[in-house]
Amino acid sequence: MQESNTYNLTKHWGNWLGETKWDYFSTITYKFDINSKRNENIMLEIEKKIQNKMKNYKVFWIMEQTGNKYQTHNHLLIKGNGVKDEIITHLKKKNLINDKFIKHIKYDKQLGANYYVCKYIKSKNIRYGISYSDDYKLK
Repeated sequence: MQESNTYNLTKHWGNWLGETKWDYFSTITYKFDINSKRNENIMLEIEKKIQNKMKNYKVFWIMEQTGNKYQTHNHLLIKGNGVKDEIITHLKKKNLINDKFIKHIKYDKQLGANYYVCKYIKSKNIRYGISYSDDYKLK
């Protein structure tokens, strides 16, 4: 029963996220071991920076923890001009990443958010967040 509820929750999350016409799916892996709490703090810092600087954007991020429990990386759905560059610039200034640890691909609406990020929602010890400008208020 639990597995069925998790599946339904994941499917509904994906359908809801899939209502947005995202620009990119990104995977960002740190150069160093970053634990889940520090990763969450980094991502919340990025959210705040984007909120103060950007207009016309929406970002959904989800952290995935590796098997060793010390390393994490993030998967993001990004909408808005310049947003992905702002995120990367922030992480590079903190010397947390370099280009070989970053992957951006155009979001394919046919695949949907379930394909890109929702499979991680059912993972243990995940953290996630969403940030958006007033003109992209959630429905």
